[in-house]
Amino acid sequence: MDVIPSYGEDDGTASTSGPALERVCLILCTRDRPAYLAEALATIRKVLPAAIEVIVVDSGSTSDETAQVVADAGVRYVRSDIPGLSIARNAGLAATEREFAIYTDDDCHVQPGFAERLVAPFAADGVGATTGRLLDIADDRPAPEAAPNRVLSRTNEGLDAGHGALMAFRVSLLRSLGGFDPLLGAGRRFGGAEDLDAFCRILASGSTLVQVPSAIVRHVFTRSDADYVTLNRAYGLGIGAMARKWVRSTGAPGRSLTALAVRRAAVRYVRRWRSARTRAGQAAYLRGFADGFREAARIPLDGLRFQDVQPPAAVAAASATTPTGRPLS
Repeated sequence: MDVIPSYGEDDGTASTSGPALERVCLILCTRDRPAYLAEALATIRKVLPAAIEVIVVDSGSTSDETAQVVADAGVRYVRSDIPGLSIARNAGLAATEREFAIYTDDDCHVQPGFAERLVAPFAADGVGATTGRLLDIADDRPAPEAAPNRVLSRTNEGLDAGHGALMAFRVSLLRSLGGFDPLLGAGRRFGGAEDLDAFCRILASGSTLVQVPSAIVRHVFTRSDADYVTLNRAYGLGIGAMARKWVRSTGAPGRSLTALAVRRAAVRYVRRWRSARTRAGQAAYLRGFADGFREAARIPLDGLRFQDVQPPAAVAAASATTPTGRPLS
């Protein structure tokens, strides 16, 4: 693992040494969470350079409230009638003509300078993706000093590369790899790991991934105990299905990735044993992993992606236009 200098940490300013911001877009996927979306877009408007295109992908919302929020924010609206986070992310990827795509979520507040820092490593041709740092939105203390950027090059390092709440990709590369796996991620049976799977596929392609700790997003972590268990099971299902897919497609590399994922999960379970809440969450994760690994054994594959032979039912748009009269993209 190599170490390269971070950008903008010493004086709090963002680097301008990366690609021109006119070559960058930000994609935010959402579904039926207009209040969250309005807050996220308000934060984006405060800190995002005007040159960066903003695309909101509506992942099959059942009302026109999402379109209304987007219209009020004055950013681009794209709708996918087929719900699913990976499907929405791929719709955003297909919609942009920019060279670099940043992804964040509707329950996140991006921090000043995040975009410039996140895309700066793309000045190097071999960089296929970057990730930022996730902090709790409820923690109002100043962010701790950022570590130097790290360059990842081994496929298994994708499991620790970052989080879908703040990540960026070279658009042409991600498209060439087929985008995000449509069966992984929120809204599908295998409700997680679409981000980790994309990171691993980027690394397996021979490109590098750069972790940028000075690019920060604050995320809503607070969940009820029941939600926490449900979320961990979804993550386990996703990782388990991803692991089985990699074993089937790559053989020994997939087995190595699976062994690492299982070992990490077991260590987390032991370390969190004393807390009933986290113990329950990790137990749900392990059960989910086993179920996902088993269920993914017979799903048809297209290389390192599942074939989506039974996509979710389409959700009809609430209206044919946004509230401002602009046609839905």
